[in-house]
Amino acid sequence: MSLRHRLPPHHEDDATRDLIKIATGMMATLVALILGLLVNSAKTTFDTATAEVTQSGAQIITLDRMLRNFGPEAQPVRELLRSHLAGNIARIWPGRVGHGGIVNRDDSSALDEVGEAIRKLSPQNQVQAHLQAKAIDQAGELARGRWLLFEQMQNPLPQVFLIVLGLWLIQLFIGLGLLAPLNSTSVIALVTCAASMSAAIFLILEMNHPLDGIIQVSSAPLEAALAVISK
Repeated sequence: MSLRHRLPPHHEDDATRDLIKIATGMMATLVALILGLLVNSAKTTFDTATAEVTQSGAQIITLDRMLRNFGPEAQPVRELLRSHLAGNIARIWPGRVGHGGIVNRDDSSALDEVGEAIRKLSPQNQVQAHLQAKAIDQAGELARGRWLLFEQMQNPLPQVFLIVLGLWLIQLFIGLGLLAPLNSTSVIALVTCAASMSAAIFLILEMNHPLDGIIQVSSAPLEAALAVISK
C-alpha cells in the first residue's frame, strides 16, 4: 500500500489497475482452490482418526467381554488389557492440553502381548475354545487398526503445498495492496483477511496431526471403554 503511492503516475492508469484486478482475481481463485483441497484433505484425516479411535473403543469392550465369559483364568489378560489401555490414554492425551503423544510401535507391541497371553490360555471345553479363537481374532483386528492409524500418521502434509500456497498469498496481498487506498479501513480489512488465511492454514496443519497438537481427536471413546472394562 505504501509502494503504490511511490510509483510513477503512469503506473496507476486505468489499464494497469484493470490488469492488477484480473491478476488478483486469478490468484484469489487459485488460493481458494488449494485451500479448499487442503481443508478437505485435513478434515478427512481427522475424521478417519476419530472413527478409528471410536472403533478401537468398541473392539476393546468386545474383547474384554469375551475374556470375561471365558472365565477366571482370563482375568490376568483382562488386567493386562486394562493396563495397556489406561497407559495409552495417559500418554496420548496428557491433560488434553498442548502437545500430546502419538501412536507408535509400542501400542501394537502391547496388543501383541495381549494376543500372546490369550493364545496361552488353556480352554477346558468347546465354549472356552470358541471364545479363545474369537478373542484372538478380535485382538488381531485391534492390532491391525492400531497399525493402520500409525501408518496414517506417517503421511504429513507435503511441504510443497504450503510453499506454493505461501507464494500465492504473497502475490495476492501485493495485488490487493496496490489497489487499496492507504487508510485505516483498508489496513484493517487486509489484516483481517491475512488473519483469516493464517487461521485456515493453522487448522489444516492441526487436523493433519489429529493425535498431536491443540486440536486433537477426543479420548472419550477410549475413556468410556476403560470405564466399562474396569467394572
